[in-house]
Amino acid sequence: MVTSADRPAPAHPRLIHRPSGRIIPLPEHRNLVLLGKPNTHLPPDIDLSEFPEAAAVSRVHARILLVPPPPLLEDMGSTNGTYLNGQRLWPGERKPLTAGDAIALGSDQPVVFEFQSG
Repeated sequence: MVTSADRPAPAHPRLIHRPSGRIIPLPEHRNLVLLGKPNTHLPPDIDLSEFPEAAAVSRVHARILLVPPPPLLEDMGSTNGTYLNGQRLWPGERKPLTAGDAIALGSDQPVVFEFQSG
């Protein structure tokens, strides 16, 4: 008989960087997660400054709203745009995320992630 203790805990949503494959877990117990680069106004939950393509990322670039489901991606008025599966999100626009979606932050040489829901 299989009990709940025998089952693995469900994975928390995460981003997988393309092409490196680096896994970035989204912070647990958060309703929203801010993506960007360090700044004094609104520091990001996930700092993207260390990625080679980071020049395309704004300090306050995008956010992922985790509650209520489904998760939503929102552009925060970024300079170079936020793209979901190749389609640009306009500032303040929210689009639902599903497993396997491609998130691109920036236009010419963006930081690209695959969203995994867990």
